[in-house]
Amino acid sequence: MHIHILGICGTFMGGLAALAREAGHTVTGCDAGVYPPMSDQLRALGIELIEGFDASQMALKPDVFVIGNVVSRARKPDGTPKFPLMEAILDAGAPYTSGPQWLAEHVLQGRHVLAVAGTHGKTTTTSMLAWILESAGLEPGFLVGGVPVNFGVSARLGGGTAQGFAQVKEEPAQRAGDTEQKPAPSRRHPLFVIEADEYDTAFFDKRSKFVHYRPRTAILNNLEFDHADIFDDLAAIERQFHHLVRTVASTGRVVVNGLEESLTRVLHAGCWSEVRSFGSGGERLHGRGRTRTLRRAGARHPGRHRGLAPRRRAQPAQRPCRDCGGGACRRVARHRRAGAGHVSERQAPHGGAWHGERHHRL
Repeated sequence: MHIHILGICGTFMGGLAALAREAGHTVTGCDAGVYPPMSDQLRALGIELIEGFDASQMALKPDVFVIGNVVSRARKPDGTPKFPLMEAILDAGAPYTSGPQWLAEHVLQGRHVLAVAGTHGKTTTTSMLAWILESAGLEPGFLVGGVPVNFGVSARLGGGTAQGFAQVKEEPAQRAGDTEQKPAPSRRHPLFVIEADEYDTAFFDKRSKFVHYRPRTAILNNLEFDHADIFDDLAAIERQFHHLVRTVASTGRVVVNGLEESLTRVLHAGCWSEVRSFGSGGERLHGRGRTRTLRRAGARHPGRHRGLAPRRRAQPAQRPCRDCGGGACRRVARHRRAGAGHVSERQAPHGGAWHGERHHRL
């Protein structure tokens, strides 16, 4: 397949180009003012870069045009299109798709996708996760919004499988005498770690990019207001994160920062997967159809996670709620007036802590 990428020097689209090239596709692309590090990486891979978005590139006749979110239907002050190539594609009825959609259909299908999302730290966490899996001998594929020093490239297909990775998941105890491990089919799927961006997909698809990835493991690091050019408020971003959570399989896992109240709201909107939390002690989460115990990452290992903002660490300890025996309750008085038998989410969100088997239904 020959793909021609509009906006190829973006960190995401450049990584996509590298993956397509590694998979054996013919890759060309264009951008305005091509720049490193992506331009250097792409030229090293032998990918032809064209300056600008001139309509003459239609002569390349690729099988599909892959459209980056830098492209729009905008017009210059003189009324001419800012991206004449895009106008030519539309006029000709030529096939086109977005980068995330192409990635989902041609790279991520059949893989165990680990998606790292959040306002801050996506690139760092994605790089760390990919290197941890690499060091464990699992040879993950990855796409990072930058060039990790350890790998020297922003993306690769990878060759490992999730069979070894599956051992970190807690499974039911085996029967006495059982010695043979029989991994489920999903455990044989190759691992792929991806930086999951909440920015929109393309001018013709305003969903966040990460909605296309369908991860089996989603890591939600934090969530604050950002991208004011496309989101009206924090609630609009929370809605997109909830759409991401909706795509995680019931046999998948959501790993969430339990101290981030915005992420608490995201999960309260609905979650159908196993949830693991980091940031403080263990808690209990009542999900749809079953109750799970959340084990904080720091509670299971002596070296507790220390990457918390100073304002979080400096918060004074809060009184435990004696009525329900749960975690620190910020609204103890209201909780008691309502009675421990039933407390609504609005009355007792517990600042990101879930506790009690009947308090919160996701």
